[in-house]
Amino acid sequence: MKKLTFLLILTCFLFSCQNTRQKSTVESSDNNNDVYNGPIIDVHIHAVNKGDPQIGMEYNNPKTGQHYLGSESAEKHLEETLAKFRKLNIVKAVVTPYLDIQKGSPTEEWYDYVPETVLMGVPSSEYLMGIPASEFVSIDTLRKRHAEGKLQVMAEMAPMYGGVLPTDERVTPYFDLAEELGIPVGFHMLPGGPPGAPYTFAPKLRAVQSKPLQFEEILIAHPKMKIYIMHAGWPYLEDMKALMYAHPQVYVDTGVIDWLLPTKEFHAYLKALVDAGFGDRIMYGSDQMIWVDAIDDAIKAINSADFLTLEQKADIFYNNAATFFGLSDEEVKKHHEIVQEG
Repeated sequence: MKKLTFLLILTCFLFSCQNTRQKSTVESSDNNNDVYNGPIIDVHIHAVNKGDPQIGMEYNNPKTGQHYLGSESAEKHLEETLAKFRKLNIVKAVVTPYLDIQKGSPTEEWYDYVPETVLMGVPSSEYLMGIPASEFVSIDTLRKRHAEGKLQVMAEMAPMYGGVLPTDERVTPYFDLAEELGIPVGFHMLPGGPPGAPYTFAPKLRAVQSKPLQFEEILIAHPKMKIYIMHAGWPYLEDMKALMYAHPQVYVDTGVIDWLLPTKEFHAYLKALVDAGFGDRIMYGSDQMIWVDAIDDAIKAINSADFLTLEQKADIFYNNAATFFGLSDEEVKKHHEIVQEG
């Protein structure tokens, strides 16, 4: 009994100390306007094929008033995105195409241009728009692509567009494969495209499908699987905090919410995750789709967060992803040298 009482007291003491350290870290960063200019890893980038309907598409963001014009061709999209990479010190990116790999993956073209930059993901279209399981990209195909060095991340998985939950038995084999191959999973949650998606391009999408806590049994069944929840589980903040607290292998990215949402809302959500002690598991993502200027706004949204220290910004922009994807010390050193020389 005395031993149990001692352990309880010790646990409370350690938890109190941890909270004090976290609070101190956040408070010391108030009014901190330092801009991070080091290397950046974007864990959420898209490539498009020729003929993609998004090419040239305009988007007027009703939440921020920002106007975006899509690249005029697949070739221009590649050219303009890589130009942004050079300008903004993006040294690594998880790139996934929209169209299926049986028809030719634009990611391979990106990889041919900058193999040292691209982490090749799984095409998302096999999980979109209610496509039946028989037409999902096959496990054998993914296994073959991994053996060829053409699959480093199981991302972007997005079955919710077709009304399919991550707990659906059709999705389970992909988690099994990711754990077997030792590659991370990047799983799409809300926002699902622009507001009103269920009434336009994704009639089976439902907001309730995006609750992060539905991953609990998936994580328990796949304890060695590394996963990041795209869009940081917005707007389900409490669910996201609970999931990250209980499962330390879970990371999040800031894709799309760092430019689609009003800055005040994004900052409030980001600060809540940092205040809860998860600043070391938040990764920068742009989810730029066809609008490359969104990358600038996504980076600006994090750099303008005056509650973050420069060290915390460095973690979000680079360090956390370098840890998550297991980059070698040599590659990390090279990335910093590239930025310093550039």
